[in-house]
Amino acid sequence: MGRNYDVIVIGLGGMGSTTAYQLAKRGQRVLGIEQFSPAHDQGSSHGESRIYRQAYFEDPAYVPLLLRAYELWEEIKHESGQELLTVTGGLMMGPPDSETVQGSLKSAKQWNLPFDMLDASEIHKRFPVFTPSRNQVALY
Repeated sequence: MGRNYDVIVIGLGGMGSTTAYQLAKRGQRVLGIEQFSPAHDQGSSHGESRIYRQAYFEDPAYVPLLLRAYELWEEIKHESGQELLTVTGGLMMGPPDSETVQGSLKSAKQWNLPFDMLDASEIHKRFPVFTPSRNQVALY
């Protein structure tokens, strides 16, 4: 007699393993299938680091998902006893009317995210490694 599963997750990279974990925590019978060995370099989330942005310039609709992701990172930190996420802040830099700056600003304002708008001199003062041109700004 075969096993019955409520959900089968194909691909156990960052998204798949998180999905399987969260479903199992909710009492679902989950089967995870991965074609490669653990910690392989064939997926979209391999490597030593990843970035999460809250002021998501592509579309503010993603922000609630990102805020929930931060909550889940805290939850798994407490469950595992390991620090898995380092929050550093982000710098979205470009001309004031650029998609990156305007989209990030829109997301930050719409979702009441804390941010600072920096002109070129403030960028260089706070982040000396950058020497932006006078017409550049940054959302931090």
